[in-house]
Amino acid sequence: MARLLRRLLTVLDVYRSEIRHDPGADLWRLASQYLEVAEALNQSSAVGEPVFRTLPAKLAALPWVEERLRRIAGHSGLQQARLGSLRKFSPGTGQALLLEARQTEAGAFCAAARHIQNRLEARLRQVWLLGELRHGEPSAADLYASAHAALFPSIHPAPSGAEILNQMARLCEQADGADLPEMAFCFRDPEWFARYSLQYLMPPDPHAWAPRCMTHFDRLLMGRVSHWYAYPFLHWPDPLELAATVLRLGRPLDYERTAAQALLEYRLVTGAVSFEPKYLGIYLDTTRVLEFQFQTHFEGYLLRLYAMPRLKNPEGWCWYFDALRRLHNAEIPLPELGEFRQDFLRRRGIPDTLQLLPRLAGGGSIH
Repeated sequence: MARLLRRLLTVLDVYRSEIRHDPGADLWRLASQYLEVAEALNQSSAVGEPVFRTLPAKLAALPWVEERLRRIAGHSGLQQARLGSLRKFSPGTGQALLLEARQTEAGAFCAAARHIQNRLEARLRQVWLLGELRHGEPSAADLYASAHAALFPSIHPAPSGAEILNQMARLCEQADGADLPEMAFCFRDPEWFARYSLQYLMPPDPHAWAPRCMTHFDRLLMGRVSHWYAYPFLHWPDPLELAATVLRLGRPLDYERTAAQALLEYRLVTGAVSFEPKYLGIYLDTTRVLEFQFQTHFEGYLLRLYAMPRLKNPEGWCWYFDALRRLHNAEIPLPELGEFRQDFLRRRGIPDTLQLLPRLAGGGSIH
């Protein structure tokens, strides 16, 4: 069953990639993003927050947002004079654009593919979980250990649930010692954090997502961001989609949780590993990618702390959305955070971000 579901998911993804530049497919993708942002802005305005009344125009003025609006106008046949209406981010306009896109062959396929993909990924998660339940009722930590082992099959020994709990306890102490209470809080309830990581940060079928090259690593890292932001795992989220999720929540996401999960994963891989010499390359790639994953999400944590006081005016929200776009486009460290980052780390006795991960994770040994 899992093999059939994975094959269907792959076929959808490959065909969608082949028609990506078709005008109907591009319009559907852009219209979907536009509508999500428009509905989120409308929802925020409805609760009476004055800041959101002028935010649509400020958001539309960002160069990368304006570029998308121009593409929508071009694909939908709107006259240049009507581009101004798109800048209002009206839900009605978004729904009309989406309907227009669905009337094209490529747009109709993209709409159906997204719906089918969500169902396939949900069913894959169920199939994987049912497979884990065949031999009893594992705890959340046991399930996390199994998912981690499937994701990194060449790294030995595979951790047990008890080892996961032990490592979380150690990381909690390390985070407390480094004066990172929000990160330490994640490890204080291991079963909750294991469930959280399984629900939001693990692929629907960990074995099928086991990375074997850098392209696979890229897919894994962006899949985690995508699913955490409430999109399919097999998806590369657009900055407008990240903005839409933040607007729906009314606040930035809790990046200390994803940074903590990256820290745990790094610790499990580097804590005590044993593999054949032929796997040395994949081990080195894995540790390098996990270092980058931690640095990215810790930067996201700092960005949230830095941005929160700014989210009292539309300019602050636009600044955050732009910084978020650059963060997940591998443009880190963000220069605007330089002084804030330096002071944050200095008060904890850490010279720079590169020294933070070794301090929190501790040393490991390779056999």
